[in-house]
Amino acid sequence: MKRKTTVLATTLLVAFTIGVQAQISGLAEDLQIIFDRLGQDVVPNLQTASVMNHELGSAELGDFPRMYFSFSAGGTVAPGVLEFTQDEDSYDWNNFYLLDQLLTEASLNDDDVRDITDNYAPYPSLRVGYGVGLAGGYELSLQAGVVPQAVADIAGQEALTASLTTIGTRLRKVLVRQDRGVPAISAGIGYVYSNIDFGYDLAELEPLELADDGDPLTLKGNAVFATTTQSFGFDVRASSRFIRVVYPFLGFSAYYQMSDYEAGIKNFAGQVGDSDETQPAVQPYASQEFD
Repeated sequence: MKRKTTVLATTLLVAFTIGVQAQISGLAEDLQIIFDRLGQDVVPNLQTASVMNHELGSAELGDFPRMYFSFSAGGTVAPGVLEFTQDEDSYDWNNFYLLDQLLTEASLNDDDVRDITDNYAPYPSLRVGYGVGLAGGYELSLQAGVVPQAVADIAGQEALTASLTTIGTRLRKVLVRQDRGVPAISAGIGYVYSNIDFGYDLAELEPLELADDGDPLTLKGNAVFATTTQSFGFDVRASSRFIRVVYPFLGFSAYYQMSDYEAGIKNFAGQVGDSDETQPAVQPYASQEFD
């Protein structure tokens, strides 16, 4: 009788372990869907934001020692992302029950957050710039924008790591200097490097409830999101000074961009209740290249 009881307990334990692992693996496959879709939605807009505010409005700065310092802030607004995660029928989800809980615990189901993620997604651009006129009508400019980890710390997001870096340079030649009735015209080439890197420790989230109403499930792993964009291009610009400090301008720019995108969860696993054992799962990971 004792042997039968032991066999039965072992069978139930194995069945429970398989059931829990299947739920975690299903959640991992759903996260894979999100990461793949997120790259397709986000990266093209990040490419646009990376080259914003890269050119000086005036087509002519002037020979050395003429120079400028600038600060620019702007951005683009694109159609929302993650809207598809609200609809259980939008994809062939494997475990929408756990996925929806995970999004809730990560504050991605909050009404204010959903208003942004589902309807419009802002992509900010923040730069400081310096430019100097060289000999022979050439002009060189540098731009940089850095958002350090301290911003996430100030916001009280201890589980979040974040860094944003943008560095660009541009060399142009003044083809026509401004004269009475004649606008200044210049042409130049430029390069911009942009990197965004986010990380989030899933262990900081509240435990999730399993579908079988068992002990709560604590997720393990570090969610990562990173993109790197390199932009090469040229532009032509015409401007004319108006009322001494106003420079209406007209310009054309063309850039070729290469982007690497990766998102996933490293060491993804789940711990049930107070158990010391963790249930490993499929590691959700997406990697895409955009030209």
